[in-house]
Formats: sequence, structure tokens, C-alpha cells
Amino acid sequence: MSGVAAFEAYAAFYDALYRDKDYAGECDVLERIFERFAVPPVRQILDVGCGTGGHAIVLASRGYAVTGVDRSGQMLAVARAKDHPRALNVRFEEADIRSWRGGRTWDAVLAMFAVLSYQVDHDDVAAVIETVRMHLAPQGLFVFDIWFGPGVLTEPPSERTKEMREHGHEITRYASPHLDLVRQTVEVDYIITDVNGERMVRRVRETHRMRFFFPHELDLLLRAGGFRLVHLCPFGQLDEPVRVATWNVTVVAQAV
Repeated sequence: MSGVAAFEAYAAFYDALYRDKDYAGECDVLERIFERFAVPPVRQILDVGCGTGGHAIVLASRGYAVTGVDRSGQMLAVARAKDHPRALNVRFEEADIRSWRGGRTWDAVLAMFAVLSYQVDHDDVAAVIETVRMHLAPQGLFVFDIWFGPGVLTEPPSERTKEMREHGHEITRYASPHLDLVRQTVEVDYIITDVNGERMVRRVRETHRMRFFFPHELDLLLRAGGFRLVHLCPFGQLDEPVRVATWNVTVVAQAV
């Protein structure tokens, strides 16, 4: 992901903060996408920006051969440490997805949880799309989700606090966003505190820059990278239309 040090300190808290994320349900939707749009059937999956392996491990448990790639060694360390059967066909590789070359192709490539939105510059977006296209045979699927411009502008991001408790620790994340209309980005300042009783265990700060996209812009970027846009829907709602207030969308593109 673009952005210096993104997810380096954040990695230690990532799974705790997103423990309510329904990876199994999201993978159900991915399998529906494979069934509806894939030619030929999907058996081998490349997961770029795989993070702590939430999707990769679930999909591998369902019989897919999965390769996950991420630039954050800290996030991958969490993924590799997860308790899962050794028989699962899943492996993780540390690399920058803008320049990584795997030397082969997969049936489908995933970029989940707004990986493409972390590519805020045109060159970075184009580089990731190029990487994906190089690792797909013709008609292979590229499935990803992004921040959707109409929704971001209709309901602009606001300051938020998320709190949770784990093993006696009280973890709090403060998010302070700053919208840049011209660059189509939101810069989110995160402060995360870890308190055990009255003792401050750790306090970390990271800034994540996110880009939001509009439909025609997305179509042009995909066409330039060797894809055609085949489906656009609200995140996780395959049969629903996108609306002006939709913040996150799932995108299905096919290599040509």
C-alpha cells in the first residue's frame, strides 16, 4: 500500500479493532461473484494487499490455493502466526504490490478492504492495475472494493472513536479525517491507545491517505490497464444498485 509506514504500528491492533468484520460472509459474496462471472472456474487466487490474511485463510479453508502479498511485514507476521491447519494451501509474501512480479498467473486477483483506495496517485493506481493484469490470464477476474466518490461527498467523513476491550486491555482508536476535494483524497489521522488498568501500555499514531473514485474514472483506469468493468454494487450486496450515498462499492473487472 502506498504511504510511508502505513499499518506498521497499526498492525498490532488491526485484528482486535476489526474482530467484528465478517470475513466469512465477505468470502461468501466472493464465491457468488466467482460463480456468476468467472471463466474458467476459480481455483487459484492471488490476494494483493492481503493484510493479516482474513480473506486468504478463509478462502484457503474452502479449498482454494491462495497466495497473499502485502508490503507490511508486521501485518504478514500476524497472518503467519494465526492458528490454522498446516494443510491449508495458503502462503504469504512480503512485497510492494505496485512492483511485485510473481512469474505466473492466477484465476482471480483480490484487493480487499480498499487496497486500491490506498493508491492515491495516478501512477500508483496504474502500477497496481498493471501488476494485477500481469498475473491474470485473459478473462480472469479482478475483484476489489473502493471508497466511492458520490457517497464520500454526500456524507463527508467525520471524527470517530472506536473502543473495545481484549484480555483486560482497553483499546481506543480516534480517527480524524481531512477531505481534499481537488486530489480526491481523505487523510485520516489515527491515534490508538492501549490501556491496561491505569497504565498506558502504548500510544501510536499513523496517518492513512485514502483516494475515492467515480464510476467513469474507474472505467477509464481499468480500460487503460487491460480490463473491462463488468459489475459495480454496494459492498457485499451483489444484486443491489449503487446509490448516491453508497460509501463503499465492490467492483468486478475482467481481463481482456
